[in-house]
Amino acid sequence: MWVENPNSYAKHKNWIPQKTTTMKSFKNEHSIGKPFKLISHTVLIFAIIFGSSFSSFSQTTNAFSCFVQDQNERHHYNTPHQVLAFYYGWYGNPQNEPWGKVDNVKHETERTAHFPVKGAYSTHDPAIIDWQIDQAKTHGITGFIVSWWGLAPWDKWHDDSLALLLQRAQKKDFKVSCFWERAVGEGDDQIRQAVRDISYVLNRYGKSDAFLKVDGEPVIFVYGRVLEQVPVESWPAIIKGVRSQAGSFSIIADGYDERYAYLFDGIDSYTLDGFPSEFERELGTKFGEYRKWLAWYNQRGVKIARAHGKIFCAMVGPGFDARKAYKIDYQTDRLNGQTYRAMWEEALKSNPDWVTISTWNEWPEGTEIEPSLELGGKYLQITADYAEPFLKGHPVTLPASIDRLPMIAPGTTNELDKLLTGQKFGVLIQDQMNDSEFWAAYCGATPERLTITELIDQHIFNASNFPAFIYIAGEHYASSVKVTDDVTQALVRYLHQGGFLICLPTTGPWPIYYDDSRNGIPFNITDKLALGVDSGFDKGPGGPELKLFVNKSALHGLPPIATFPSGGDVRFRPASRLRVPNADYYLPLVQLWGDQTTFYGDAGVYVEHRSLLLRPGKSIYIWMRTAEAIGPDKFYPSLYEFISTKLKMIHRGL
Repeated sequence: MWVENPNSYAKHKNWIPQKTTTMKSFKNEHSIGKPFKLISHTVLIFAIIFGSSFSSFSQTTNAFSCFVQDQNERHHYNTPHQVLAFYYGWYGNPQNEPWGKVDNVKHETERTAHFPVKGAYSTHDPAIIDWQIDQAKTHGITGFIVSWWGLAPWDKWHDDSLALLLQRAQKKDFKVSCFWERAVGEGDDQIRQAVRDISYVLNRYGKSDAFLKVDGEPVIFVYGRVLEQVPVESWPAIIKGVRSQAGSFSIIADGYDERYAYLFDGIDSYTLDGFPSEFERELGTKFGEYRKWLAWYNQRGVKIARAHGKIFCAMVGPGFDARKAYKIDYQTDRLNGQTYRAMWEEALKSNPDWVTISTWNEWPEGTEIEPSLELGGKYLQITADYAEPFLKGHPVTLPASIDRLPMIAPGTTNELDKLLTGQKFGVLIQDQMNDSEFWAAYCGATPERLTITELIDQHIFNASNFPAFIYIAGEHYASSVKVTDDVTQALVRYLHQGGFLICLPTTGPWPIYYDDSRNGIPFNITDKLALGVDSGFDKGPGGPELKLFVNKSALHGLPPIATFPSGGDVRFRPASRLRVPNADYYLPLVQLWGDQTTFYGDAGVYVEHRSLLLRPGKSIYIWMRTAEAIGPDKFYPSLYEFISTKLKMIHRGL
């Protein structure tokens, strides 16, 4: 289902299709419009001349894919229910007091919206710890997940808090886990320190009866910041290193992402990733939409976990109010408990293994459920209303079938783990991380994360060092580091050197659009890079169900049709043939249609640049939710199989 002539749809600044475009119905995957006939012939020629993809470069399976395959065989089921609250042990620290100035007469602190019933306490006070555990247990909480920052001297307060809490929990039949907050260093040094830190926690605390375990293994929770700090290809060395020094353990990752289900033992969500900003300011008037969004969010997470036999943690929280602590002008209103109740109800509908509460006592961010003078014990009572019946429920059994890792590139006979052997990919992350880095490593590439400062260094960032460059681009970017537009110039130069720019946004529908070097004003450079990004729509246009159609002559092995997302952020920014120079070769990879006559644009496109400034570069732009709609574990292997054929062209000088 393809556009016969990509030039036939209009281009406007705020374009929403008003006209219809005749769609060529096809009887098989090769019945496509003019732009696709050329590529189908090209792919056929390459298949005849070159045979398989890069698999001939290596006869051994790459170490990353070996680890992932082993990890993928670790399944958890019949896991007893838990209700676990994130806990902060940093209070009372004289070197960094989170309360700020405290007025015990007015019952106010400098940095919190509410005042604790126990006053501005210290988490090194055993009496406070005992009271907190008793209150939590009475209201259905089975354990605390304790913030832990590492072994640096200035982090000792947190470590001592964990030690004290575990000691008191041991006496009260209460569970404690560790929330790993920070991974320091880079490269091999980062791996060594991560192994040292987590091995320390497990060797010192993990053997305690009070330390949370699943199937006999101590459980570590990893914060999203750590997942951003640690490159995906470092996790096998970290996890294997810890197991060699401290024994087997289970690790829960922060985020409902497919790659985490492959790498780790479970997924949770400390915050609501992608939470629509309008809910932060207008929750009361959008409560129905808020509930629908929560339902979609939880179903997204549980679907990933169940498909891989991993632990699923559904997140709940009472609201958010950091206006005093961080001088911001918005909050997520508690709505007298309605916000919290809605989260519990939607979480339990997803049938989770565990429920995690954000938080017990993050007072500066206003997410606490611990009793306050202003709110009393309202949020503990709400917790009990839902936690107690949940804990009496039956554990989830192993699904009838578990998704297995693909071993062969979709629609081909090429070994997936060897597709990109010998290829070094640069990676720049300016948006929420997606699965692209994981799949690049699984396919045999060596991803190397770059900073924006390294981008302007021609000795580092060039097409010779990085034949392919994954740009996980957000809506916001910086066009300049040292001189005006030096980042933009670096990207143009990279393409002109013959580089392959792969633009894969995650949450920003129009990548590299707002320029923070120009105080955040709209100043997009997608036209300068000839990525083809165009205006689309902010909300689905209604009418017939929207469908994504795959160009199966380019992306092998994918289902021909996928449903456009119905929940979450559906702002659509397609690619358009009209937004790239006429001389460029433009190949739609995925297209969005409403019915057999209404075309909304390309949700994925490949461009070979032939204009003077950018040739002989190549680029790919994929709309932010295309991979999700098709399935990341299907889409990315197929995309990288396509990319491997283009890199082979470069390798052979074609």
